[in-house]
Amino acid sequence: MSFFLDLIVSAILLGCTYTLVAIGFSLFFGVMDVVVFCCGDIAIFGTFAILGSYTIMQGLGVIQSWPLLFIILSLLVIGAVICALLGLFTYRLSIKPFERTSALMPLLSTIAMGIVIKEVIGLFFMPATNGLSRLFAGANAVTVVSGRNPQGFPSLLSLGGSTDVRDAIIVAVTIGILLLLFIFLNKTKAGLAMQAISQNKELSMMTGINVHRSIILTFVIGGVILAIGGFLLGNYQTVMSFDNGAMFGVKGFSAAVVGGLRNTWGAILGGMLLAFVEVFISGYVGTAYSSIVAFIVVVIFIIFKPEGIIGEKTVEKV
Repeated sequence: MSFFLDLIVSAILLGCTYTLVAIGFSLFFGVMDVVVFCCGDIAIFGTFAILGSYTIMQGLGVIQSWPLLFIILSLLVIGAVICALLGLFTYRLSIKPFERTSALMPLLSTIAMGIVIKEVIGLFFMPATNGLSRLFAGANAVTVVSGRNPQGFPSLLSLGGSTDVRDAIIVAVTIGILLLLFIFLNKTKAGLAMQAISQNKELSMMTGINVHRSIILTFVIGGVILAIGGFLLGNYQTVMSFDNGAMFGVKGFSAAVVGGLRNTWGAILGGMLLAFVEVFISGYVGTAYSSIVAFIVVVIFIIFKPEGIIGEKTVEKV
């Protein structure tokens, strides 16, 4: 029974990380009808940005003198700003130039952008972090190894070394983000405009909604959510690699497809379903089979229910 409960807890935690990335996919696709395939890489870039910032702060002695809560909030702000800017850069470079072309072009472009982000982490994480650390911390500088090497993520949420506290915080933060997103989308003018664009972009433009501004806001919000997802994933896995973004992004996209790609709340169900399948297959069958079975589930949904769990079927009249 204890093993079963442990699997449930692990599935919920993994589902939280999948959910946040899947929400990023859903937000972007809903507003622009484009699958931004580099969402996972943006999240991992945020993870490494937070890790690099932590290293610099450690050299400055900030980690030893500041309250833990203030340190965590500072790191989250840094990661959120960097991911939001990276999201806007991705839109400007990989999506906007192809708005009037085939839908395949921005898809391929965002895949290429993901590769670029991954390689930037691998090539420049060490020189950038160590350079800034020496610049600001001087003789007290703390250094990191090459970005292509696995990086140990600081246990910022494991208070007193307790994984139970960490697990509770991960779930609580995820629920908090979902509640804030629900309030924003349903109770604010900007959120309602984003939903209107998702349902009918042309009609939204005719009613005076600033579509361009809504797209910019979507990338900012999506970048912040991905940064938080990367932070939670780093705390959960404790060791991160520069190429984690590809698989992380595929899992997030799969979760969004299973839940309903246009439905933000379907991303929650899809993320949890995918995580539960992976964890329980890993626990009772074997780790080697977890991803295989998870993707088989995705294929089954694509074949028999392509609109997702709570997605709506679209009918085109000719």
